[in-house]
Amino acid sequence: MKKLFFSIIIVFINHVGSFGQEKFFEKIELGFSGGLAVPVGHFKEISIAPSLEPVPPGSIPERFQGFLKNEGGQAELGYSLGLNLTYHLTPSVFISLNYLKTQHTIDTHPQQIYYDANFKSEIDLNGVPFEVPGRLESDPYRANLFYLGIGYRLPINRMEVRFTGLAGMNNLEFPFYIWFFQISETFEIISRPFPIDGPVPTSLREFAYGLETKLTYSLSQKLNMNLAATYLRSDHPHDYWTNTLAASILHEIQDEIRYRNLAVQFGVSYRFTGKE
Repeated sequence: MKKLFFSIIIVFINHVGSFGQEKFFEKIELGFSGGLAVPVGHFKEISIAPSLEPVPPGSIPERFQGFLKNEGGQAELGYSLGLNLTYHLTPSVFISLNYLKTQHTIDTHPQQIYYDANFKSEIDLNGVPFEVPGRLESDPYRANLFYLGIGYRLPINRMEVRFTGLAGMNNLEFPFYIWFFQISETFEIISRPFPIDGPVPTSLREFAYGLETKLTYSLSQKLNMNLAATYLRSDHPHDYWTNTLAASILHEIQDEIRYRNLAVQFGVSYRFTGKE
């Protein structure tokens, strides 16, 4: 999909240039940006209870059954990189083709603290206490968003404010996780997702939409710098199996990643106008 996106840009520019459509070409603007990726709502919230093994009411949960994210994605502050191609239909209205990459690490410390407090210390059949150290490791959230925009620009001297509605696709990589349980000095049990019908998904593609507000300052007739806040959201349901320590019960996980991200970026853009 990345290759297709960049190919469209290159072919589009070459096509316009080859036919000498100067007026059309002058309405094209190419921009690059980078900055923070701020998780919002469920995407950043912490939720431990949905990850616990189901037990009878009033009983103490025995182990973690997985790492569910539908109530709390536990995403941390990350980074974002962007690319956009804008065509100015009128002095006020424009359309855009956009790509945004974001990455967030996942905060697994809450699960670690809860495990150490509730599950680490055990008592064997002879009443002798012992410990089963456990830890959770997880891949980060990696998202590649491709989307279209239609917007309105409001000039104010050398500055302008742009408001854009966005819609497209979020190709979110499945964040694989692993639970490690140290049974002895030489033996460790590993629990991680595995497939229900076919492989565990590596790519979770879903519809995404959002809004963007951008403040642009003109450095010259061709070159602009800008500061943008881009909010995008998408929901990514998925299924898989997982198991628990010292048990033969397999748990079917029906989960959903609720991607909510605010990209705060600084960028530059080049307008393919005529002479300076």
